[in-house]
Amino acid sequence: MSSFVSDLRYALRLLRQAPGFTLVALCALALGIGANSAIFSTLSAVILRPLPYADPDRLVMVFEDASSIGFAHNTPAPANFFDWRDQNHVFTDMAAARNRTRALTGDGSAEQLAGYAVTSNFFSVLGVSPIIGRTFTEAEDRDDARVALISYSLWQRRYAAAADITLRSILLDGANYQVIGVLPRDFVYRDRRRDFFIPIHATPEFRATRNSHFLSVIARLKPGATMQQASSDMLAIANHLKQMYPNENRYTGAVVVPMKEDLLGQTRTALIILMCAAGCVLLIACANLASLLLARAVARKRELAVRAALGARRSRLIRQLITEGALLSLAGGALGLALSLGGMRILERLIPSGLPATVEPRIDLQLLLFTLALSLVTGVLFSIVPAFQAARASVNDALKQGGRSGADVSSRATRDALVVLEVAAALVLLTGAGLMIETMAKLRGVDLGFRSDHLLTLRTALGPKYNDNAAALEYQRRVLEQVSSLPGAQAASFASTLPFQSIGNTQGYRVEGVAPDPSFSPDALYRSGSWNYLETLGVKLREGRLFDGSETANSPLVLIINETFARHFWPHESAIGHRISTDFPNPKWRTIIGVVADVQERGYDVWMKPGVYFPTAQEPWGTRNADFLVVRASGDPATLLLAIRRIVASIDPDVPVSNVQTMDDLIDATISNRQQQMSLLSAFAALALLLACIGLYGVLAYTVTQRSREIGLRMALGASSWNVTGLVVRHGLTLTASGLALGLAGSWASTRAIKTALYGVSATDPKTFLAVAALLILVALAACLIPARRAAQLDPIVVLREE
Repeated sequence: MSSFVSDLRYALRLLRQAPGFTLVALCALALGIGANSAIFSTLSAVILRPLPYADPDRLVMVFEDASSIGFAHNTPAPANFFDWRDQNHVFTDMAAARNRTRALTGDGSAEQLAGYAVTSNFFSVLGVSPIIGRTFTEAEDRDDARVALISYSLWQRRYAAAADITLRSILLDGANYQVIGVLPRDFVYRDRRRDFFIPIHATPEFRATRNSHFLSVIARLKPGATMQQASSDMLAIANHLKQMYPNENRYTGAVVVPMKEDLLGQTRTALIILMCAAGCVLLIACANLASLLLARAVARKRELAVRAALGARRSRLIRQLITEGALLSLAGGALGLALSLGGMRILERLIPSGLPATVEPRIDLQLLLFTLALSLVTGVLFSIVPAFQAARASVNDALKQGGRSGADVSSRATRDALVVLEVAAALVLLTGAGLMIETMAKLRGVDLGFRSDHLLTLRTALGPKYNDNAAALEYQRRVLEQVSSLPGAQAASFASTLPFQSIGNTQGYRVEGVAPDPSFSPDALYRSGSWNYLETLGVKLREGRLFDGSETANSPLVLIINETFARHFWPHESAIGHRISTDFPNPKWRTIIGVVADVQERGYDVWMKPGVYFPTAQEPWGTRNADFLVVRASGDPATLLLAIRRIVASIDPDVPVSNVQTMDDLIDATISNRQQQMSLLSAFAALALLLACIGLYGVLAYTVTQRSREIGLRMALGASSWNVTGLVVRHGLTLTASGLALGLAGSWASTRAIKTALYGVSATDPKTFLAVAALLILVALAACLIPARRAAQLDPIVVLREE
């Protein structure tokens, strides 16, 4: 113990005597360890922490597999759900939920709430009990009882955690609902912003619905049942239903996904990729520090030789050097832990909304142990090779003034190998960052089919008192009239579904006089809006005309289609005048009056579907459902928000305003994870490039110092400064080329991990590979120039005299 304390004190003294080396080492380690700690904390919170349900590993999501029409994980139809529940052999039970929104009024300002209508067994399948009150009964579901469970968040913010909450009723869309329970703080089902749960009310008509797909289905595996058995069982049932209902279930299979896998989506892959990237940065930092320690060990060889001559065993010398490295690494780890707090704030944006709000990266015992272990491993990693090489040095050679030992040669070879490793790791990171940068450039370059700039969007959901379409039309007419007259407002309209908001909301269709084409999409995107909606969006008209306000409930039924629809059915003629129906079984034929450019309604990552646009004035219930207000402004659209809120409140104070965001923000939210990955990978790649550059510079500077006598002799024998410069640069570029070869092989294998995050670019894109390789060569060349210039300026007489 006393010898360890002695080693520790000696290490502290040496580090204090070399403040420049210590500062550089601490910064490199803090950045590397801090990044890894932040990402590990996020991984621990998101992946390692169990979901807040009983036996969460047995919970699965069951979807309809409609991949052939663009919905790999489609929301199931009610009739299919009830058939699955009755016919399966692998689940203890299955439950279903459907999205619901309600305006909360009567006890404060109007507030738009999102929630679920659920089957009576929903909470028992999840294994969740309320902290206050109870859950639904079968009778309440059957009788459509007005009862509700509310979230812990709503209970806290709206009702101040009142203990008598179950004695109260709340107004949801003007109807009284008795609160029968409060859910746990950590409870969440797919979206933490859901604030109420009400009975789904499964009527016979509801149970027979097979053409409308809107449920979310959760199931609990029987003890001992496997995912493979569940998938096989559900596939067999789906095939049976295809035979029973060929018209409705022609494109419908079934797919079973573990609940946590569904919630995490691509987040798990993204975090693992970032962890690997941070690991590469730490590896490069370790290689740099090992190189620095090798140089220090050569400089200290006389000291180590004296200690060995005085009786110090080789094991004691190795322990001393490793102690120095471990001390340095622990200090860097402590500093990195502090830096990781900033990284956690950035990474928490990657946490899926389907996890509890309490799931967030934080400093806990698990993170402390991880950081301690990482620091110790890092300390040993970058100090063990220099320690063994220094301890093997020949005492006789080391004590000879100016002597060259085999240790020096071995040290140079090791430092060269470390630089090759640094360049390879930097290239891997640069390639990943380059592909993500190219992806973001491709995404930004996509033609959206409309103008997203200067658009403000918000929702004004209408309650049951607007069930009459005429009343809803009058309400929206007043809103649009007043909003359009605001200074800075150029246009305003209402819409049912905004671009980038949903990949679904589709409807089956028929084309008059045309037989169905089984190879083409059997459903079309169904969008309705006020007459000037497409004009407000800035959608490009390709043929015919847009709606002009003459469309009423009593005028001929019309619609507008997108280019994909027109191109398929009328590739060589005009689509104008043809008729389409989206009503079954009795068709209501609508005449096509216009064709517009394809709008990226479904976002960037799914293929374009045929789309139809309807005027809400001709749609029963259409106006009430078209409750998203879209306002185009001449300047910053956010400046109009307060005035719009006042207008809505003045017309009807019970209509809440929610979902406020600009269209650009809505679009950016769909690619925020990619943006985050690109930013972090680019930061890691830039840091890796800097560290690799420093490492290469250090090796060449060290080489010039160690070979100064050789260089002096060459110059004395007639070598020019250009010859000497070429010697040093050639050495640097040789190391760089070796690193590039190793890095290209690593990149070719590793970039496939980010394949799912890429858009419009291949994981093995040759242009990106060549670009990052060229960048590395240029940076390496710059790193070579200073040592090369120093070597070329050596005075051979001075060098030889010193030798």
